[in-house]
Amino acid sequence: MFCFVYIILLCNILLFRIGFGLKQDEVTDTICDCSCDVQIDIVKHFLKDLEDIRKCTDKMSNIEAQLLRNRASKPSSCMEAAANSLESGIYKIQIKNVNVTDVEVFCEEGVDLGGWLVIQRRQSGSVDFKRDWHDYKDGFGTLTGNYWIGMEKLHALTNNCEQELYIQMKRRNGQEYYAKYSKFLIGNEVEIYALKKLGDYSGNAGDSLRKHLGMKFSTYDRDNDGASRNCALIFEGGWWFDDCYRSHLNGVYGDDNAGVNWRSIEEDESLSFAQMLIRPNHNCLRRSMLRN
Repeated sequence: MFCFVYIILLCNILLFRIGFGLKQDEVTDTICDCSCDVQIDIVKHFLKDLEDIRKCTDKMSNIEAQLLRNRASKPSSCMEAAANSLESGIYKIQIKNVNVTDVEVFCEEGVDLGGWLVIQRRQSGSVDFKRDWHDYKDGFGTLTGNYWIGMEKLHALTNNCEQELYIQMKRRNGQEYYAKYSKFLIGNEVEIYALKKLGDYSGNAGDSLRKHLGMKFSTYDRDNDGASRNCALIFEGGWWFDDCYRSHLNGVYGDDNAGVNWRSIEEDESLSFAQMLIRPNHNCLRRSMLRN
């Protein structure tokens, strides 16, 4: 942009110089034929300026090319971010829909062939999940501990490219379960971050999330559920409540009455561990290959 403006300015300066030179000729009544070099100095200066512009353009082109390479090299999922190391841990990705780069996420490589991005984790009672709308929107907790990614990021990630959802769960007796869904899509804030898609279920935990499909997200200060009571207030955590839940992984840790619950595993028992993960599904990967 700078070089383009510079060219325009130089052209105007050249025209001014030539015009000024011709006026000087008229004033002094100097007669010059077509072969004279009256404006040769002006042209020489102009050619020098053009050479400077060429160097500027080449430099800017190199900078733009480098920026494009850097942008292209930034991963947008854990499948890309952890592809070289294949190790679980904290990585940086870009979220294209909101034009945000260098977002730190936790990538899980030890589950179902890896490439999973952690969006929620419950492993102790050290973090209170009874939070208001603002906290659930922005996210809270720590990447390596109890954690909620935030509804804005979750919406952007699931809308940028179609995702699948994997939920790990463990009972107090050590028995492990999982629920996997082939599609997972979250609406925007205008849509109250509704749970819009789940796809097909597989796993050994039972399908306790299906009841919540189509439901808007609720917190104790934003009651959007389908019940006459405030489910988020009663069960002390944000979720896609209906009347009230078949699953609630953001409940009070260790509380069997309002706990971290997946009812098809056990109705009145709070889970000792729960973790929600997403990664690009086959449809997303197929589109990415076609674009490339």
